[in-house]
Amino acid sequence: MSNNGKIIPFPTTKLEQSYQSAMNAATRASRIPSQQEYEINERREAQRKEIEVEKAPLVDRKEAQASFLDAMANYPETVAERIGWAIGGNYGYGVMRIAKEIVGNRRTSREAALNLLIGVHEWQTPRAMGIAAWKKLTPAQKKKLDKLIKTEIRDAEREQE
Repeated sequence: MSNNGKIIPFPTTKLEQSYQSAMNAATRASRIPSQQEYEINERREAQRKEIEVEKAPLVDRKEAQASFLDAMANYPETVAERIGWAIGGNYGYGVMRIAKEIVGNRRTSREAALNLLIGVHEWQTPRAMGIAAWKKLTPAQKKKLDKLIKTEIRDAEREQE
């Protein structure tokens, strides 16, 4: 059928429409995503994780903040190790890309940005609460943590060369 050169589709039943919809969804789901689609999906997943952490109940966020503060104060080697893991891709491709972008950006406080990134993805601490926890560290603890994170940054820069 045609009307002024336009094709008019035959009317379909609800059953046919749901079948077509399911087939289209199956076709989309079975298709292997391109590299660009994969990267976008992974970055979105990392962002979803951050939003999920931000929206967690206050009790959970405070508990996570206390745990992150304890790790920064008493186990800075563990925090630095986890940053190395993030740069290496152990938290997913999206987190790895974000971490590598931070490492490559010399115009930012890379130590602070990586610390907050790992606070979100390892300790489920929202960024604002991670900053508040970092401010509670003594100057000696901050210096030790920064030194360990700088070591991870140098290692990542060597790998990129």
